[in-house]
Amino acid sequence: RPDQFIDYAPQNWNDISCNEGSKLDECLGYRDKWETGRDWSITKNYCRWCPDKRCGRHHQSPIDLKREVGFEPGTHESANECIDVHWMKYEDSFCTWDQLIDADAFTIERHALRISQPITVYDNFNDDTDGVRDGVTLNCRIPGKGSRFGRIDYSKGFSQWWHLSHIDIHTPSEHTQDGKRYDAEIQLQHFYSVTASQAGVNNEMGTVSVFMQAYEDAAPYRYLDKIICQWRRKEYEVRKECGLDPIETSYPGCFPLKRNLRRKVQEVNATSTNAPKGRSKFQTAQDVILHNYQFKDHPNHSNVKIFMEESNWAPAEDKDWDAWIAEQSQKMQQEEELYHRMRTMDHGGNHTDQLHQQFRQLLEYDEIEWFNYWPMLGVRTEYYFRYSGSQTIPPCYGNFVSDTREGTNHWRVMKDPIRIHPRQLQELQRLIADRISPKGSLVSECQPDTAAKVQRDGNKVIEVQAARPLMSWHNVHFKTFCECKDWDSKWPEDREWCKIDNINERFYDKPYNFGW
Repeated sequence: RPDQFIDYAPQNWNDISCNEGSKLDECLGYRDKWETGRDWSITKNYCRWCPDKRCGRHHQSPIDLKREVGFEPGTHESANECIDVHWMKYEDSFCTWDQLIDADAFTIERHALRISQPITVYDNFNDDTDGVRDGVTLNCRIPGKGSRFGRIDYSKGFSQWWHLSHIDIHTPSEHTQDGKRYDAEIQLQHFYSVTASQAGVNNEMGTVSVFMQAYEDAAPYRYLDKIICQWRRKEYEVRKECGLDPIETSYPGCFPLKRNLRRKVQEVNATSTNAPKGRSKFQTAQDVILHNYQFKDHPNHSNVKIFMEESNWAPAEDKDWDAWIAEQSQKMQQEEELYHRMRTMDHGGNHTDQLHQQFRQLLEYDEIEWFNYWPMLGVRTEYYFRYSGSQTIPPCYGNFVSDTREGTNHWRVMKDPIRIHPRQLQELQRLIADRISPKGSLVSECQPDTAAKVQRDGNKVIEVQAARPLMSWHNVHFKTFCECKDWDSKWPEDREWCKIDNINERFYDKPYNFGW
């Protein structure tokens, strides 16, 4: 590159090295650093190039997920029993929509679109005045309740919560399902809520993954429009700071609603939550984990720890989940019916920018209650593939260790995609393709800079490839598919799908909760 940096292709990621002492935040090659101190750290780059069987035993990700592993043991040679016995219950972070915006949590990374759970890391522990001199805090609080990361409950083998660090959106999907690659993949990255000494095993991560697929007849997914507008805002701010003209293309899902008025009220009343004055080079809780692990043996390194308030281990919410999920399902169904009525009656059966904007205005997406686990609603299923793997970007954390969970990224990949409109996919791709490196960046400051391969027709983005290629499958991935026979779902869509008695028909002819 003209700036003397090197762009490493996926097959060369194992050549990336970092020698910045205890300053992992300055390691440009490691795109995920997992900045959290749950008593573990990372010592090397674990990326391996394993598209075929040459690697031998490994559990690199991503892989092709096959439903045949979900057959009853003894009925298929690839069958592998799902040991899970209940759904993944998810409870929201205490981070509100306004707090995420104020904390600049919506960023356009070289490899993905990201939503971070905002944290502050202190260079000087004496500046950490929350009562615990630990060095890291989550910048979101609810008066009388404290601070809490989003949390999700894995079944079987994990007695404690997993906590949400950040969300990345890749396009296209990194995983495939029976050979099918989807238009995009949402990855909700988590860290285990207890220390290694308490868990009895070192170094675990957890990722819940949700596919997205564009369909011409799909209504725009409300939460996706809501966050696309924040990435467009970030794009505008970066270009403005760099002295560049705004992107000329508009997006029908974005326009002012009540946000500007609300910000003025907040500024006058000083009611918005301001982040403590600390170090912001680390974006996420995951960054701290990799930071500590990478430099645990360095003589000048001292562990950075996260302060986990007691609210993070509070009992599960007293909530009628069956009724709440039924309500969410009904609400999304009603919204889709409304969209199709508007499309048929007022727009000749076509999706237009005018329809898109009218639909969003009618639902006021900026005003709907924010939910940090929004992908778990849009997917409308509880069933998933589970396997043991690695991160999909450097340093590809996940070094296989025999007879232990140590060094594992525990994947849960939902069986159905979220249905989105092609206009939404087009904008996700454009945001990654047109990325400008922010002012102050050490790499390509204020210049076009994306890790994606971009195909254009003139100025129009045709295709964006920002996914790690598939890795070969090995039995140490421990792949399985958890579905109807393993527990009863709360989603009405799942229950209808589970009425299909013939497992071949359920797995292959009608694989999703829609389209039949």
